[in-house]
Amino acid sequence: MAILHSTTFCFSFVASLALIILDRTCSCLQFTYPSFDTPNKADFNFSAGSGIANGSLVITPSTGDISHRSGRVLYARETLKLWNSRRSALTSFRTEFVLNILPRNQTGEGMAFILTNNPELPTDSSGQWLGICNNRTDGDPKNRIVAVEFDTRMSVNETDGNHVGLDIDSIGSLDPYPLSNVSLILSSGADVQVRITYNSTEQVLVAILIQFDTTGAHYGSKAWSVDLSQFLFDDVYVGFAGSTGDFTELNQIKSWNFATIDDDITTERRHGRKVLLPLVAFILFAMSSFLVFLVWRRSTRKRRLAYRNLEKMIDAHGPVKFKLKELRSATANFSSSRKLGRGGFGTVYHGYLSSMNMEVAVKRVAANNKSSSNRGEQEFVTEVNTISKLSHRNLVKLIGWCHEGGELLLVYEYFPMGSLDKLLYGGARPAELTWERRYKIICGVASALEYLHHGSSSRILHRDVKASNVMLDEEYSARLGDFGLARVIHLDEVTHHSTQAVAGTRGYMAYECFFTGRASLDTDVYAFGVFVMEVLTGRSPSSSVTYHNRQQEHDHDGRRQPMYIVDWMWRHYGDGTVLEAADAVLGGAYDEAQVERAARLALACCHPSPRERPSMRTAVQVLVGGAPAPEPPFEKPAFVWPPDGKRQEIELPHVGVLFTGGQLSFCSMTSTSITGR
Repeated sequence: MAILHSTTFCFSFVASLALIILDRTCSCLQFTYPSFDTPNKADFNFSAGSGIANGSLVITPSTGDISHRSGRVLYARETLKLWNSRRSALTSFRTEFVLNILPRNQTGEGMAFILTNNPELPTDSSGQWLGICNNRTDGDPKNRIVAVEFDTRMSVNETDGNHVGLDIDSIGSLDPYPLSNVSLILSSGADVQVRITYNSTEQVLVAILIQFDTTGAHYGSKAWSVDLSQFLFDDVYVGFAGSTGDFTELNQIKSWNFATIDDDITTERRHGRKVLLPLVAFILFAMSSFLVFLVWRRSTRKRRLAYRNLEKMIDAHGPVKFKLKELRSATANFSSSRKLGRGGFGTVYHGYLSSMNMEVAVKRVAANNKSSSNRGEQEFVTEVNTISKLSHRNLVKLIGWCHEGGELLLVYEYFPMGSLDKLLYGGARPAELTWERRYKIICGVASALEYLHHGSSSRILHRDVKASNVMLDEEYSARLGDFGLARVIHLDEVTHHSTQAVAGTRGYMAYECFFTGRASLDTDVYAFGVFVMEVLTGRSPSSSVTYHNRQQEHDHDGRRQPMYIVDWMWRHYGDGTVLEAADAVLGGAYDEAQVERAARLALACCHPSPRERPSMRTAVQVLVGGAPAPEPPFEKPAFVWPPDGKRQEIELPHVGVLFTGGQLSFCSMTSTSITGR
């Protein structure tokens, strides 16, 4: 502890002294948006029809008649200062964003990253004008706009319809760079990662583009010499513009970050630093080197020992061991633009392994999930060794792992279609998730769980079955993944796993979890039942639903009480209206017998008594027609705990158990009776 406190003091002193000596004055503009949500609207200026949808900035209108439209989206909280505060040098900057151009009616016309003093969208700027200018103002210095255009359709006087170019007060590109030469197609509908930097000292603007597809990564880069001060005033708006013509497309920005780079170093300061910095470095080195060395030596020894022990325990014939630098390179150093999702166990990034010529999903385990104890490492090793040996068509495959530099990383196969919840609750749901595909997904997840419970060499409890953990391949086959909460049971006679804290996701957790602290085959079955209801109804288990067919549902004030999905489904079943619970977007296009079978199976899986739930083996037989569908009671039974012995029923109307913040609490979730001893 003394070493740590002394080291902290030294580094605080270093930081303070460095700030005094290296003090710079700059006009900084910096922001980061890994994605975009409705609350972010206040941060931007939108032209008519532009906005935020599906986690992206929508540059041109995406609804209604989207032909011959143009749009602009500009950052509104602050402008970029073209000059530093001393007006001695131009401001350097860098920006990264992910653009996605999705054709609707062939392709047209493109979009651009813009720097401008005139934030208003020009009139008549659709078609080839990209929201930059129009046929009357093209080439006018009063436009005060510099743009890096991403053109997707050949216009007059152009030789390529797929290029990146520099536009100054005009739509005519200076020295455009064809992207087809590097197999990078802007209008393919695939994400394009863009990095633009401006070096004010060299007066060079550089654009770098990267696109991934099934054939690998495609790179393109272009540099232009440009003095921005010749074309722009001091207060510069940054953002995007785009347009459509006879042919239409969706122009979207999925993530965006921007930062200025301080170049305000005068000749006098440079000279002063040449004298002061070596002196300061020597003093600081003398003060801190010994302490840092001790801390480094101790931590390095522990890391090496832990790494060697872990490496020995991982099966040599199991998953691939990757180097940290390889996974950093594959994920662009875990760039926010590569982020696929985040859960309680860690963050998942999209990566490309050039050595294996394949796309992967790299899970970076969160710091609070890394165990420093030997027992924790042994559990992790057991999970990796076991899961890597699983072989089932409906399970996500673990490819490899990495434990280096304090990082714990897992590498899985990648599915471009993403997780089921994105389709289930996204705009593409009516067209893509037909009933046939939904039933296929339900059967796939059931088959995966049956394999984990009964078919693998070790009994495995998943403990987190839900739509966001189900990936889809191109054939809409389900792949159950995310084994961050999974546990292995080695002994055949053991049917549960004890935990010190209730683990799982609200809405999918069985009642008994909160009383026993145990995960079991039965709790996985319960979560599967909720999952089936979720897929069947298109409703989130964490959202309340109002039942409209029963007067008994009213409370003493005559108001309707909200219910959660299990109670809601049981009410429909009791009233004989299960078919009405099917997702409305299906429009009645479903196999009634299959809907009835799936609903009855889901209710049986969610029976309050774990002893009344079917096994996953039985569930699979029911789904494929090899066994009759269960016949759950028309009224939802009371929850009884413990299941044996004397008990007294306790009525808790409209109350459900919720585990939050490490404590057991109650919330308005269900209308279930809870019976206790």
